[in-house]
Amino acid sequence: MEFPVLGKGDQYFDVTTPLLVRAAARRLNDKRRLLDMGTGAFAVIGLALWRRTGCEVVSTDIHPRILEQARASIALNGAPIRVVRSRFFDELDEEFDVVTFNPPYVPSALAGDPTYARPFDFQSDGGPEGASVIEGFCDAFAARGGGATAFVGMNELFVSGAKVLELLRARKMLVLEGTDRLLRLPFYVLEIRRATSPSDVAPVTSSDL
Repeated sequence: MEFPVLGKGDQYFDVTTPLLVRAAARRLNDKRRLLDMGTGAFAVIGLALWRRTGCEVVSTDIHPRILEQARASIALNGAPIRVVRSRFFDELDEEFDVVTFNPPYVPSALAGDPTYARPFDFQSDGGPEGASVIEGFCDAFAARGGGATAFVGMNELFVSGAKVLELLRARKMLVLEGTDRLLRLPFYVLEIRRATSPSDVAPVTSSDL
């Protein structure tokens, strides 16, 4: 893939991005549809999965400047990816097979620290405990995820596994299918789907992470 020149303090992707691509690729092919939610300034996940699997991709984000950069990155690669400004599923009325989401998970106090500063600070800011955007996604996916499988990037350096389990247990419609982790590193990917019936829900335990 090709990308526009990296700006000062910007980044193409973070540590969970390669894991998200690896995990989601197993569920995709040229007949399936991907929603790359929160695609970021370079649309890396959507581009990588399109190149790897030939899937149809819709990329979303909430900030016009990010979307402008994402479109430039997509055009540079000649990819047939549609870009939509949307918060979660708000501006979408269609079904997907897979949803990828690399959410902001840095607590607000750290996101504002110069160590973590980026041109678009809110891309890192996950709220007071780092879990606010993740919680919003869980609610949105439980309500409107359809039959899709969601792959969500997480980093235990910022949000504890206990907090993630708490969010999932509180949403009875969500089923944790598994996690994808590289060795014993603190970042991993959650694989989540919506339950098809009350009996389809299995208790989420600490061993799941």
